[in-house]
Amino acid sequence: MTEKYIFENQNIFQADSGHQEFDKQSNQTVSIRCPHCSHIGAFQTATRGVTYSKYLKGFSRQRGASLFAFIRICPNTTCNGIVFTLTMSSGEIQILPPELIDFDSQGLPSNLLATLKEAISCHSAGAYRASAMMVRRLLEEICDESGATGNNLHARLITLKSKITLPEELFEAMGELKALGNDAAHITAKNYTSIGKEESEDSIEL
Repeated sequence: MTEKYIFENQNIFQADSGHQEFDKQSNQTVSIRCPHCSHIGAFQTATRGVTYSKYLKGFSRQRGASLFAFIRICPNTTCNGIVFTLTMSSGEIQILPPELIDFDSQGLPSNLLATLKEAISCHSAGAYRASAMMVRRLLEEICDESGATGNNLHARLITLKSKITLPEELFEAMGELKALGNDAAHITAKNYTSIGKEESEDSIEL
């Protein structure tokens, strides 16, 4: 949301000028993957909305971005999860709790599932380096689960090839994930100059 707008005050949940309420009927529904139940639905507003402005960095304070805040409820009646949406006049939306990457958990051992969920939670919170570190931990746990031994993760990933059957491309990808996790944990590692949303999301998808 903040990639297109650079604000003087980076806290987008803090108004830079006065705010005002407006009737909820003036706002449209938005399609959201519910962070509580993972279903995609058309979320309607549950309360009156609040609009306020944020000052843009480098511009006169006469020019600002308008934001519209709402509380919404998941349309899935078995969930009824509450979310907070912040919509900019450009149409960009930020959601709290944040939307999570969807994945199929069927058949995953509980320890691997817990680590994967933690990586996804870090990604959703914008903690991309922490997410990469959790993906690296997941590689360690996959090796443990498969009985792949070695003095370090590199050696264990080589042993893993003899334990499970996967396309060679996936084993190569594991090496990249190991490097990404190393860079996230050590300031001297330089394989990845930056770890952002895209790198974090790709590592989780792999």
